[in-house]
Amino acid sequence: MSITPIELWLLFGIILIILEFSQLPGIGFLFLGLGAISTAIIISYWPQGTLLYQFAYFAITALLWFLLLYYPLKLFIYKNSTNLSRESFDIIGSRVIVRHKDIKPGEYGQVLWSGTVMNAKLTDNAIDIATIGETIYVLEVKGNVLICSKKES
Repeated sequence: MSITPIELWLLFGIILIILEFSQLPGIGFLFLGLGAISTAIIISYWPQGTLLYQFAYFAITALLWFLLLYYPLKLFIYKNSTNLSRESFDIIGSRVIVRHKDIKPGEYGQVLWSGTVMNAKLTDNAIDIATIGETIYVLEVKGNVLICSKKES
């Protein structure tokens, strides 16, 4: 008894989906698994395709599944979480140390947070200059810039 290409693609798809849900979540094996199952369905209707066509079907269907499901799955996973918002980070409220040069109110500089040098800006309504080595506090994050204040919020 020999295994047909349809059965191989089905088995491959099922293995990939099981891997996604049990061992390696978030890698994208779900899309590849759905692509493999879709390839099995396609070649069951059009069996005259060569192995090259089968891999092309696999690549195209996996991409289509990704495009169809990525954003809805992302919303489903993060629907009750604030992690979807770019403004909520664990860094807010943290202490950072001014590095390289003094930071004047409303101007940009660099700070050290958890061993990482990051761009920072003092709030526009700040009065004092933050000097090198001084500890300041993160109020918010805008893009890749930490908005800081000399007062703890």
